[in-house]
Amino acid sequence: MTIFFTSWHNEWEKLIKRKKYFVFIIIGIAICLLWAGLGRLISNFASEQGGLAITLAPTPMGMLPFFLQILVPFLMFMGVTDLLTVEGSDNTMKAMICRPIERWKLYAAKLMAVITYAALYLACIFIVCVVLNQIFGKPLTVSALLTALASYALTLIPLAILACFASLVALCGKSGTLTMFLLLIIYLLLNVLPIVFPVMSEMLFTSYLSWYRLWIGALPGISKLIHMLLIVLGYGVVFFIAGTLFFDRKEY
Repeated sequence: MTIFFTSWHNEWEKLIKRKKYFVFIIIGIAICLLWAGLGRLISNFASEQGGLAITLAPTPMGMLPFFLQILVPFLMFMGVTDLLTVEGSDNTMKAMICRPIERWKLYAAKLMAVITYAALYLACIFIVCVVLNQIFGKPLTVSALLTALASYALTLIPLAILACFASLVALCGKSGTLTMFLLLIIYLLLNVLPIVFPVMSEMLFTSYLSWYRLWIGALPGISKLIHMLLIVLGYGVVFFIAGTLFFDRKEY
């Protein structure tokens, strides 16, 4: 495990040393601040017009769907592209696979680095939203804070599956730009298909990105819960094993 964590640390350093990943964290915080500012203006305008008091503070639960469905997947696609496709095309992967570490551990370390960044990003958004809500909105209760924290933590499981899928696609790419374009197109199609064919909503793994709503609300029946967990677990196992096998046999 020491070798794995060392490899994960090296991959993590590669990401955080790239300024664009810090820039996107700042962009996420700016979106929350912009939402808080607009909410404040709308609230003041409604009060001046004699309307009802409106509170549009950026609550953690209110901001989660936007980041979970749009920005965080984009950043994860960018992360796997940098760590797999770009390093493969730049021939820097050759030096890495010569290190005394199994290939599957190296592949897992790259995945873990991307998932860690997603967790850090969501943590920053959560903290900023809580602070802004305390300043501009109604203070959250302890129960609401715990519910929001649990929701953010639950999203890491489907995001990890999305990272496994994106990594599998990134292994097939030869160019970073083309890989990003392909990942975005596939992700868009996977989100559009359930709208056109609702029967596919339970079959596609992207439909479970918002599964935190099932856990924080009224839980479904035991049979449906087990069915859902098996689908999520099955996708994760298939994508990860396929990626490790592909990475193990890929020539650089």
